[in-house]
Amino acid sequence: MATRTRNRASNSAIHRILIGSHKISEYLDSACQQVGVSLPLARALQFLADADGPVTPTELSRELGRSPAATSELVKRLVTKGQITANVDPIDRRSFQLALTRTGRSKWNGVRSVLDDAEASITRRYGKRKLVDLAGAVDEVVAKMNDARA
Repeated sequence: MATRTRNRASNSAIHRILIGSHKISEYLDSACQQVGVSLPLARALQFLADADGPVTPTELSRELGRSPAATSELVKRLVTKGQITANVDPIDRRSFQLALTRTGRSKWNGVRSVLDDAEASITRRYGKRKLVDLAGAVDEVVAKMNDARA
C-alpha cells in the first residue's frame, strides 16, 4: 500500500486553516440545512437580525464578502420567501433598504437554534475555554488582515 506524502505547503499554517475553515463551514452549513437555509443565507439573516435598522445591499454585500450580483440574487430569494423587505431608499432612490420581516426573524431564530446546538456539540467535544480561545484567535487574525488591507 502506497503512503501519501505531504509537501511542505500542505503542512503550512495557512493550508491547515484553509482546510479547517472549509470543514467548519461544511459542518455549519449542514446544521443550517436542517432548517432549509444555506450558510450564506444564514449569514445574511444574522447580519440583518443584528443590524440597528435597515441596511443597503452594498452593506450586505461587503459583510458577506460577495459580489453585488450574488448579493442581488440572495436578496431576491429572501424577498420572494417573504423573509426581508427591500424598500426604495427615500434618500438615494437608486438603492434599497433591506430589513427582516417577522417571517425572516422567525427563520433566523430557527437558524440560531440549530447553530446553538452545533456550538454545544463542538463545546462538548472540544471544551468551552478552548473554543472561546480559538474564536478570539480567529478574531485577532481577521483584524490583522483587515489592518493590512487598509
